[in-house]
Amino acid sequence: MKSISLIKSGLWITYATFVTRIFAFLSSLVLARLLQPADFGVIGIAYVFWSFFTLFTQDTAGTFIVYKGIDNSKYVNTAYTISLIIGSVFGLGLIVAAPWVSKFFNEPALTGILVVFAFNIVLSSACYVYSGVMTRNLQYRELANISLANSIVRLLCTTVAALLGLSYWSFVIGDTASWLVNCGLTYYFAKYPFRLQIDPELKDEVLSFCLGSVGSSFGFYINANIDNLTVGKLLGSTSLGYYNLAYQLTMALSTIFNSVIGQLGLPIFAQLPDGAQQEAVIFRLVKQIAFLTAPIYALLFLVIDPQVVTWVFGAKWTPICTVIPGLLVFAYFRVINSPLGSMLQAKGRPSVNAKTNLYIAPIAVLAFVIGAHQGGIVGVSLAVAIVLGIGWTVQCWWIGCRALGWSLKKFLLPCFIPVLLTLPGIAIAFNLPFWLKPIVFSLIYLGCMRGLMPKQFFEYQTLASQLARRLLDARSHQ
Repeated sequence: MKSISLIKSGLWITYATFVTRIFAFLSSLVLARLLQPADFGVIGIAYVFWSFFTLFTQDTAGTFIVYKGIDNSKYVNTAYTISLIIGSVFGLGLIVAAPWVSKFFNEPALTGILVVFAFNIVLSSACYVYSGVMTRNLQYRELANISLANSIVRLLCTTVAALLGLSYWSFVIGDTASWLVNCGLTYYFAKYPFRLQIDPELKDEVLSFCLGSVGSSFGFYINANIDNLTVGKLLGSTSLGYYNLAYQLTMALSTIFNSVIGQLGLPIFAQLPDGAQQEAVIFRLVKQIAFLTAPIYALLFLVIDPQVVTWVFGAKWTPICTVIPGLLVFAYFRVINSPLGSMLQAKGRPSVNAKTNLYIAPIAVLAFVIGAHQGGIVGVSLAVAIVLGIGWTVQCWWIGCRALGWSLKKFLLPCFIPVLLTLPGIAIAFNLPFWLKPIVFSLIYLGCMRGLMPKQFFEYQTLASQLARRLLDARSHQ
């Protein structure tokens, strides 16, 4: 891919994910004002089970199409048909499980919510294949516009439903409307003659890839959702409401970065034939992301306090301030680990991703339960930071580097060095006035980088100078 096309594609993906997160934030802001924490807790439980059943459709058949290409219609149709069958089967499974889930959590409304979510699973099983074809064709502009349309529809539907007093059903109505629009638009823009067809010779290959992706996603699902289940079961729906909103806020930025890396990196990584090229690209990408995102998450830690939360969401949501620090640690490392996961997917090795997620899952479950008993939602957030932040990062790169023959030390250093550089700035700026915190922290972070990582500092200085010159040149030609 030419560099100019790469930049344009990256900008479209960034635009799409940024718009999606902005509208998601606006939706959360409106609903937080109109609903109670317990309502967020009920829908939070439903989303945990929605996430589980979509493991078998998301990042499976669609990712296989990105990996394999669309030149052979038998591959595409086989993946498409298998995806629809899997979505239908697991949609029925969710309907059957709904009454049991409702009884387990003592929340009668969960039965109806999960039945509607079962319908959405069938929609998503088709939608992910359509999106896979569009991603393989590098139709990022169309995907961005579809994301915008979905986000607007979801915001409008959830807001109207909340104003009508439909409480947690506002989420369900907004999600369903969004999936209907998404499915229709991706099918239209994919412009591919999809057929219900399973080729006997290709079936095993498609299923093997999908099962490997499911294994990876299953481990990630446990790691990303068992904390919500633990809070919901042990601490109640109100505590889960606080935890769920804090999770949404802290993961917003990581979702944007991961989406850009996944959507743009996957087709590019798939075309890198040489192992040395792969290693060089991933190393540079991880280093740049780490030095960029570490100070951003540190700034979020400094500026999100009870006063800000009260002003934005209302005084009833101030308990989320105690949860946010631990979740920010996890969010940072989630971004850092994303390039390795995308590379393994692109090279047809999702089973390695599965190992990294599944090995840490039992430790995570135990840590969440202990954290809930010892410290409530704060204890769970600290367990997330330690186990899924630091611990999972070390294990992820250890397994990945062994599988690819790379140096573990080479990749771990850029993951942790930027974090260490933020600590002096956090310590000094922590008790300063709100408006002064970002200024002081930024100056100290740049000073630490200049003194301890001069090569990295001057690289960014050169890039900033070049960007400034180009902006000046552009203005002078106007």
